[in-house]
Amino acid sequence: MNYRSLLALFLVVAFGLTNISCGAGNHLVSIAVTPNPANIVGPGTLQLKAVGTFSNGTTEVLSSATWTLPSQNPYITLNNSGLATCNWPGGGPVYMGATVVASFGGVSGSATVGCSGPGV
Repeated sequence: MNYRSLLALFLVVAFGLTNISCGAGNHLVSIAVTPNPANIVGPGTLQLKAVGTFSNGTTEVLSSATWTLPSQNPYITLNNSGLATCNWPGGGPVYMGATVVASFGGVSGSATVGCSGPGV
């Protein structure tokens, strides 16, 4: 075996072991929901974003994240694209908050969204 063959074999083995120790390669490690915290003066809307951070340090907006509002809230609704709506009927300065969750590939992130009447 000559020097080049030995070097090539070494690189193949080293690369193979690196991939084994890193699992399945680049993968999603966390989700940040932005903005966080957020406040909407009602009636009004705010588009939330799910930003994924990957194992190689890159980030990407996850446009196909699943959005949920875990607890019922009489004033805040959330659609399947992350649009939060404050359905404040008026009647004074009151604040109501809720947690929203974005999930993708088994990873989740959350944010606090507030809904307030004018003057809060």
